[in-house]
Amino acid sequence: MDADHTDRQPARRLVVRGLTKRFGGTTALAEVNLTVAAGQVHALLGANGAGKSTLIKILAGVHAADSGEVTLRGRLIGDAESIQNRGG
Repeated sequence: MDADHTDRQPARRLVVRGLTKRFGGTTALAEVNLTVAAGQVHALLGANGAGKSTLIKILAGVHAADSGEVTLRGRLIGDAESIQNRGG
């Protein structure tokens, strides 16, 4: 293998930046950042109420984020404004 190949990082597939979600006075997610590259496997772990389900529901379009953005394969698929406009 040449040096260029070994120095390359896997392509970023999913990038979440600054995702925040509040329900009334409760902050379910606060400035969440996540990067998933091609070939990586991740697990969401945390105590009850840590925001795991809320994060997945925002990524799936069930809930709207209050702030932040989501990029999939280099394309912005949602910022807080566009996610809210889809009816989340």
